[in-house]
Order: sequence, then structure tokens, then C-alpha cells
Amino acid sequence: MIKLALYGCGNRTKQLLDALRADDFYCVHSVYDINRDAAEKLVNEYGGRICESKEDLIACPDVDAFLISLNPLYQATALKEVLPARKPVFIEKPVAFTGKEAHELAVMADEYRVPVQVGFMRRYLPECVALFDFLKRNDPGKLVSIECDWFHHGEGVSLYFQKHDPDNFRLKMSQIPFHCVHMLDIMLAVGGPITSVSSLSVTDRSDQLSPSPDDLMSQVKYANGGNGRFHYTRMSYFGAIGYQFHFENYSIKMNNNAVGYQLEIYPRPRFMTSKVGPTPDKKDGFLSWYNKNCSPMVFNYPSGNNMQTENIMYDFVRMVRDKVPPEANLHVAARVQGLAEAMELSAKLGKTIQLDEFGCPVTDC
Repeated sequence: MIKLALYGCGNRTKQLLDALRADDFYCVHSVYDINRDAAEKLVNEYGGRICESKEDLIACPDVDAFLISLNPLYQATALKEVLPARKPVFIEKPVAFTGKEAHELAVMADEYRVPVQVGFMRRYLPECVALFDFLKRNDPGKLVSIECDWFHHGEGVSLYFQKHDPDNFRLKMSQIPFHCVHMLDIMLAVGGPITSVSSLSVTDRSDQLSPSPDDLMSQVKYANGGNGRFHYTRMSYFGAIGYQFHFENYSIKMNNNAVGYQLEIYPRPRFMTSKVGPTPDKKDGFLSWYNKNCSPMVFNYPSGNNMQTENIMYDFVRMVRDKVPPEANLHVAARVQGLAEAMELSAKLGKTIQLDEFGCPVTDC
């Protein structure tokens, strides 16, 4: 059984522990939180001992792995402190708020030979698991474009936190590098490295509820030649998170609806007969035959399932127990945070931002 050292004892830590709690893969050995009450509540429910300091936690000789889930502003520092212990680490996103700092952490982890898994949750959703599985089993051919939309009514969210949790970090940071990194992770995981970003944003300066832009649209260029578009808005009075992937051999739509998520796969007709029909010289039905063979395979996934957190924690177990390298590692995190940084920087400076070989913005500012 994996003995865990917990750096942070908040609600997200409890969600992660609960995901596979009955399977006896891991147990809580030691915990530390600057909030002593939070640490005591967690130990009372999950067991383990309370460490009097972070140094005490990091120096524990009997733990097998660390789990870091803190206020995002402090996670990079916590990871730097933990890496010299040379034990596997799970850390929630965002690891850092710049691509450069995330890349430096990745290099540091490599030097200490420490595997680090980053909690990019959306890649573990059942519809995304199915997407990646389909891409692996069916050659997509050349990437044409990827489009991603993240819409929500941010004013309501900000008002809630102002009224009920005014010290919450969500009021102090933009959603692009904090929350939308889940979607940017999918953009990169499916499309590959991105070389440049060009953004436009709209911000109503009379609304001081959130540092997030009211609306941001980014055009990206993939290293393989494909196009990409990311659209975030906090001024939508309906919620929508959706993707469209266009490849040489098929198109895929993945969108949320009233029930949950829907994955639609539209194949390109494979053979000439599929494209033009058995009697191509006849005009009647020519295009309808092509369209008929593009009819999608449709898969529905219910919302509110717990599979994504189970998948996250099982990958963590495999990393620690079976030495399986994590796919969502710190080098991935550096590209994700570099992309988020470049999107906002491009809008601020009004120019295209280039990304280097590690995914970090190239700028003389």
C-alpha cells in the first residue's frame, strides 16, 4: 500500500483520496496544512499524523509519494521544496503561472529523477478517454484544425465568491491560466506543439469583479501546419464547453448538452464508390451519397460521474507502484501554461507571440 504525504488538506485533497478509497491502493501517512483545523479534520477522517511544519512533512522517511493540492499561488514553491526528497509527486494544476517557471520545474524534476503527475482533469473524462482511444486506433491523417469554446456566466460566479468566500483565490486570478488550462491541455494533447498565438480580447474596465477578460479569442498555429482557435467568454448566459477536431480522415465534435457530453465522429468516405455512389454519372443523389457515408457515430456520456477523478488517481497509483511515467507530466504542464500565458500576452500587447521549443512565450518584454 502506498503511504502518502499530503501537502494541503482542502476539499480537493479529500476528493482525490475518496476516488479510490475503498480499493486499498494508498493510505494517508503524514499531512501538513498551514490551517491546523483542516489538517486535524482530515486526519480524523483518513488517519495519518499531523506534521508541525512543511520541513517535517518533507523529511518523513517512510512515505512513498507526495500529493500537493494548495492555493495555486503557492504550488510552484511547494513542488520546489518537495522534489529534493526524490519521491513521486502528484500536483494539482496550475503548477505555475508562466511557461518558463513550469519548464524550470520540469528540468529540476528530471535532475532529481522524480516523476511528477499534473492534475489536468479533462483528459480523464470518459468522453476524452474515448477520444484519445479512437485517435490511437484510427489514423486521423493530417490535422486541419481544432476549435475550442469555453463559455460561462462569470459575473454570477464572481458575485458568489465575493459574498460567501471573499478571500478565495478565484477572485484574484484570470480563469485562462487557472481553469481553462484543462481545455488547453486537450488542444495540445490532440494537436501537438503550437508555434504561435494571436489573440484579441474585450474587457469592461467598469466591472472589477474578476481579472479575467470578458472575452478572449485566440488563433494558434500548430507545428504540423494545422490551425487552432480558442474562445473564452465570461459574458455568456448559458454554459458551454465544446470542441471540434478536423482531420484528413474524419471530423469529431465533442460538446456538452442537457444530459452530459456527446462525442460525434464523422468519417471521411473511404472509397470512391462511397464518395460518388455506384452510378457517378447520374446527377441525382450524387452529393447525398457522399453525405450519407459521413453520417456520425454518436456516443453519449452522463454528466456528474466520478470517473475522471478515479482515472487520475489510478494513473498516480501506476506511476508510484508500477513506475509507469505519467502522460500529464511537468513538460506537458510547461506547454499548457506557456500557451495560456501567450494567449493573454498577445491580447495585451496586440501582436502575435511566438512559442519556443518548450512551449514558452518568446518576448522581449
